[in-house]
Amino acid sequence: MRNVCFVFAWTVGLMGMLSAAMAADPYVSRGFVPLPADVEIGAMSAVAVDGPDRIYVLHRGEPPLLVLDGKHRLVAGWGKGEFKTPHGLRVDKQGSVWVTDNALHIARRYSREGTITMTLGQDGKAGTGATGLRSPDDLVFDSKGFIYVADAGNKRIAKFDAEGRYVAEWGGGGKDPGKFATAHCLAIDAKDRIYVADRGNNRVQVFSNDGKFVAEFKDGGNAFGLLVTSDGLIVADGDAHRLSLLDLDGKLLGNWGTPDTLKLPHLMDQGADGTIYVTEVNGKRIQMFQRVK
Repeated sequence: MRNVCFVFAWTVGLMGMLSAAMAADPYVSRGFVPLPADVEIGAMSAVAVDGPDRIYVLHRGEPPLLVLDGKHRLVAGWGKGEFKTPHGLRVDKQGSVWVTDNALHIARRYSREGTITMTLGQDGKAGTGATGLRSPDDLVFDSKGFIYVADAGNKRIAKFDAEGRYVAEWGGGGKDPGKFATAHCLAIDAKDRIYVADRGNNRVQVFSNDGKFVAEFKDGGNAFGLLVTSDGLIVADGDAHRLSLLDLDGKLLGNWGTPDTLKLPHLMDQGADGTIYVTEVNGKRIQMFQRVK
């Protein structure tokens, strides 16, 4: 009987230690990116890191696009008067900067100096099909340069080639696999699999780059933002003010954040040193996180 009690106590203790280990936050905060005091910062929408020496910040104030150096010092600001509701922000392999504006129904490509070099969609006019977009929220690029747009208002993913020519689309409204409540944010992995934050359906959907449905993940909550890293998929749940880490098969590895520490986490990016930059819409700030080793 004594041995049975010992085994039981040892098992309960081991389970407690495993539970405590699993409950530990997978990332810890490194504080916030300092933003210029002379800029009235609006709702913080997106961040994009371009190598070790340039960070782009997109917010709903003026100027809406801020450029910081590697030490987080402001070096430029542009786009004043060119946006209505800026939302998504990406840097492609050529160093061009892409911004989606879901009120103007467009995605724009800029040079590093802030010159417009391409526009997808019709400025100020909602549309569909090959030439139109309706409230686009985000975009990503695959290894061959194809562009994928989360065309939220049309509940679809629209695919374009590197020259901006329409190639294909998939989606439609609904709850079935391959359908969307809102195609809000995108991420892409090394195999060119497209991850879609299906905000409103409380899931992430995964597709091949030709639009074939692969899987759905539900353990990240209501996905507002996505980021693929070497550790897995980070999902920002803006409703729960929480970040979750999933492996690329959808298994939950851990989560962290509360309404006190994350104020509506949104779009994210990762720096060359592994730092995760998370924009907070309501916090009007960018919080930095580092993986716990």
